[in-house]
Amino acid sequence: MENLTIEQKIELLRRFEEVLTPERRSRFEEVWNQRNSCLRLVLENIYQSLNASAIVRTADALGIHHLHIVEDEHPWTVNRKISKGALDWLDLESSKSIESTLLSLKSQGFEIAVTDFSPEAISIYDYKPEKPVAVLMGTELTGISETARKWADVSLVVPMMGFTQSLNVSVAAGIVLSQLSPRTRELNHEFPFSEEQKLDALLLWSKNAIYWSNTIIEQFQKEINEH
Repeated sequence: MENLTIEQKIELLRRFEEVLTPERRSRFEEVWNQRNSCLRLVLENIYQSLNASAIVRTADALGIHHLHIVEDEHPWTVNRKISKGALDWLDLESSKSIESTLLSLKSQGFEIAVTDFSPEAISIYDYKPEKPVAVLMGTELTGISETARKWADVSLVVPMMGFTQSLNVSVAAGIVLSQLSPRTRELNHEFPFSEEQKLDALLLWSKNAIYWSNTIIEQFQKEINEH
């Protein structure tokens, strides 16, 4: 579906909608209207599937649509029983380079916020974003890479107030995202999704909701090629 024109995407969506129930189409609209255009999540070398699955589930529940996976050291896997199928509803982009991922996000106008215990890190509770944010969570072993630290615009930390001085990465992600979600939503009217982004999301969701969607796509591609 990536190589289709906007007009072709609209036509393909129309065909999907012919077999979707009105309730499902309405649910898609409802969820899209709650998606956050100003918050993205970047996961760098998260290697434990339980953590990855929990983070994905949290991201979808909080209205994040774009998830960037960087796996230049550790492969990324998800346990679908734990993620509850959340991957079906997220726009997933995989990369082997944290640098190219962050530079791409910067070029799209996103501020890069990394979770780090560096001396210059500020409390997540004090951070007030003024532009769209891409928040990065590092690997369970060592946290963010030096490359991520180099390209970061701001470092964030969840203050530790007990004897325990660390958090599981999925728990930390839940805290960070829950704090950033309402603050970035305030910027959505200034930095909205494009109509094509909405169209791509509806196509993705429809494809994953219809078990014979590949047949519909193949027939549609055949018609395009014949013309």
